[in-house]
Amino acid sequence: MNPPCIFCDNESGSEEHLWPDWMHRFMKEHGINLVALRVQEGSEPETIENDLEKTINTVCHTCNNTWMSRIEDKNAPRLKIMLQNIPLTIDPGGMKILTEWAVKTAMVQDSIKPRIGNANFYTREERVAMRERLQIPARTRAWIGALNEFHLGSRGTDFTILANGEKTRIGTGCANTIYTGYFVVQVVTEHIYPEYQALGIPEIQPPASISDLRLIQIYPNAPKKVEWPTDPFTNGGPNGIGHLLHRWCQGEKVSMVTKDSVVE
Repeated sequence: MNPPCIFCDNESGSEEHLWPDWMHRFMKEHGINLVALRVQEGSEPETIENDLEKTINTVCHTCNNTWMSRIEDKNAPRLKIMLQNIPLTIDPGGMKILTEWAVKTAMVQDSIKPRIGNANFYTREERVAMRERLQIPARTRAWIGALNEFHLGSRGTDFTILANGEKTRIGTGCANTIYTGYFVVQVVTEHIYPEYQALGIPEIQPPASISDLRLIQIYPNAPKKVEWPTDPFTNGGPNGIGHLLHRWCQGEKVSMVTKDSVVE
């Protein structure tokens, strides 16, 4: 017996492509050939291979072909425009649909990401709520941006949330970056440990980088509209997508606010 589906109680093991069938057809019809994505960290270049045939086995056939398929169908018209690098105005409704798609994809990506103990970041309750109500987990944010070349892939990063001069671990976070054609979206969710939740700890911020000027937040603080594409990330170099992929690699030191004082 395989483990349960990450979204329901059915048996997992439905060998499915991470990228939907319509995307495979689109790339074939348009003769799109993927090239390796160069990610530069410091002075050392790193290459991440695009993988159109990447498969998953952590969901069940029912989830993949019902509510997950409906999310793909709602996003396909918009994503097909972005796959061709055609300018697009995105309204708040479109941002909400993109966020749902990005969070669903982030949860799937999280379920196949290697980690110690193979423990998922997103909780069972968060994943079930996504299936049942398309509910975005608490303390989740989403940003979108653009690429100057066509790439396809995803990458997840776990990070630690620290306080008290980095002496106290108060939570964890997960950042998932999904790049589809010329479009890129980054989803970040934080889990504050129960004993610190009453302190009203603010959302943490990553170190300042070029990503700040190339991303637009679409959830939860969505603007009235977004004109896409934004100033794009490049394939390597000083404006490379590596800055985005490594945006959350280090745990952030944050301030813990109490009724009586701020503990640094």
